Amino acid sequence: MTADNGTNNLEDEESVEAADELSPEERDLNFGNLDEQGNLNENDEVERLRADSAENHNKYLRALADFENYKKRVLKERSEQLKYQGEKVFVDIIDIVDNLELALKHAEAEPGKLREGVEMIHQMFRSTLDKWEVRQKPGKGEKFDPNQHSAISRVPTADAEPGTIIDELKSAYFYKDRLLRPGEVVVAVAPEGADGGSEE
Repeated sequence: MTADNGTNNLEDEESVEAADELSPEERDLNFGNLDEQGNLNENDEVERLRADSAENHNKYLRALADFENYKKRVLKERSEQLKYQGEKVFVDIIDIVDNLELALKHAEAEPGKLREGVEMIHQMFRSTLDKWEVRQKPGKGEKFDPNQHSAISRVPTADAEPGTIIDELKSAYFYKDRLLRPGEVVVAVAPEGADGGSEE
């Protein structure tokens, strides 16, 4: 009886050692696929792999379709945003136009109030520009900057340093940090014969 136990223990140890020598793929085999002779039924294994492959392929197709739908939705939303991006600005401008029309309607009845009405509408325009981060940058008295100003004329004068803006027909306007419109300015130059002046 002791000998039998010794034999059984030896067989168990050999089984453990044999199991340790198996590759991970061999350990993961489904032994339910073995036939009566203990051989692996390859047809069942192939069918299982095919089913797994088909399932993974279907998951991939569903994920791809979802991603394509997402891209189309994002493009549509962005297109609509670009198409109607000025909508809120125009709502503000319409309010100003309403007040301008009201002022013009009463201009003849009360001429004295016309200036007051125009000043109020001008202030409304200014407030709307501020709201949308559009700012005016006056240039008179400043140095001429070709990145912000367009010189419509140059006037010889001893009253201002050459290159200084002495008059301004239109101010420069910026939207945030971008130039919307350059200012139209008159720039001082040194009079003829003055030191550093032009000798023509």
